Amino acid sequence: MDVREAAVILGVTDPSDWPAVRRAYRSRIAAHHPDRTDDGSDLGVRIIEAYQVLDRARRATEAPTSQDQTRSEPAASWTSDSTDPPAHQVLDERDSVARVDRETISVRAPADEVFRLLHEAAHDIGVVTYIDRSGPILEVLCRFVDQPATSLVLTLQGRSTGTDIFCSSESIEARVGPPTAAVVDLLQDALVARAAQLG
Repeated sequence: MDVREAAVILGVTDPSDWPAVRRAYRSRIAAHHPDRTDDGSDLGVRIIEAYQVLDRARRATEAPTSQDQTRSEPAASWTSDSTDPPAHQVLDERDSVARVDRETISVRAPADEVFRLLHEAAHDIGVVTYIDRSGPILEVLCRFVDQPATSLVLTLQGRSTGTDIFCSSESIEARVGPPTAAVVDLLQDALVARAAQLG
């Protein structure tokens, strides 16, 4: 599958518009995920493949930034003065929780175990306001000092190597909220702490 075909499958006109690609993927996979439909069609598999093709193309065209080169440094706290969230610590391959990109966390465990772990970690960063176990999807209402309340929506996708957690956030007030990557930093820290308690 090439980039053009992947864009058609996801229904996006500009495959370089990554927020649009992510929204299209989430919408399409929610309706056609192989675990949710039993129509014998391989559309869900093709949607997942299309997303992966566009993700690889995006990564290939992105120039490394100074933030990518400093990802081994510990995270600092995010403030409204920041133009970008801090570089987050990347865990080594022996750990079970790792950052795939600025808005995705990968956990080396089956989806049902990750869902339980995520549910516990979500309570550490906010209030769980919505759960859809069939999705599976969680929404967490996060509050930050001097920042607007933010809705963090978490969608799980099983992989052969574990489970990816796709994260998106949006302010629920009239003010702009913190960048999604900064909120995901907090979630990743909570997941690491919860995983350490279990291990």
